[in-house]
Amino acid sequence: MHDLMSEEALNSATTRLERALIRLERSVGTRESAGDNVAEAYALLEERHETLRVRVEETIARLDVLIGRETQR
Repeated sequence: MHDLMSEEALNSATTRLERALIRLERSVGTRESAGDNVAEAYALLEERHETLRVRVEETIARLDVLIGRETQR
């Protein structure tokens, strides 16, 4: 009985390892295909960052004008 339980435990562990390996292989495959789009993603991120930076600068400039008006009163 002891040998049977050990064999069942080994089979179970092997099955879990095989499933984990399959998940890892899928993950690596997904990352490799995503890696092709990294340059495009960075370009889009840089564009969005620049747009956000410009909008923040404009907002700060408007706030400066409003604060300046309030302090002149």
